[in-house]
Amino acid sequence: MINDLSNLKVTRNTITLRQIVLDKLRNAIISAQFKPGQRLVERELCKALDVSRTSVREALRHLESEGLVQYAGQRGPSVTVLDAQDIKNIYELRAALEGLAGELFCERASNDQINSLQETTDALKKAFDHSRVSEILACTKDFYEQLLEGSGNDELDTSLNRLLARIMVLRAGTISQHGRWQNSLKEMQAIMLAISNRDGEAARKACVAHVKAAGAIALGQID
Repeated sequence: MINDLSNLKVTRNTITLRQIVLDKLRNAIISAQFKPGQRLVERELCKALDVSRTSVREALRHLESEGLVQYAGQRGPSVTVLDAQDIKNIYELRAALEGLAGELFCERASNDQINSLQETTDALKKAFDHSRVSEILACTKDFYEQLLEGSGNDELDTSLNRLLARIMVLRAGTISQHGRWQNSLKEMQAIMLAISNRDGEAARKACVAHVKAAGAIALGQID
């Protein structure tokens, strides 16, 4: 007879402590709570997050791989400072990759995926209408995640995800510029229109135009 082993059942948390710490620090950088160039003192972060130094150190190393944190000599970790050349490089690559994603989406996405992307675009408009920056950023993130998934190219997804964290930092800055909200929404609606028509070339051009417009603003902020 087998003993009752129900008391051995492990309760699994879907989000680990390491992931929570990573998300908290990433969001603090993206939202500019931590400014570019600001030192990230492990002792202070441990106290603020109420976690061990090991958890903080692992998160900082991961953020370094995302390009959000940099280590310089004995100074320790600090928030990465992006210069004009960094921004040019990021937006050039982003334009090429997202343009390809838009084109492939038109060719490969199912009707359900197109409908879901339309719903996200509609939600984005509502967020813009109510001037809710956090919702705008969340909807924009969802839009591109769906675009990449529908493109059916895992390597493309991986390549863009390497840029994602730094794109989010730059996006938070560009979207706050006066008049950028209306233009950004129109550009993304143009992408959606091309996708609705399954016009791959138009979708590619609309994606590239959107990225170039955002890139020009990001460079203007540096200047």
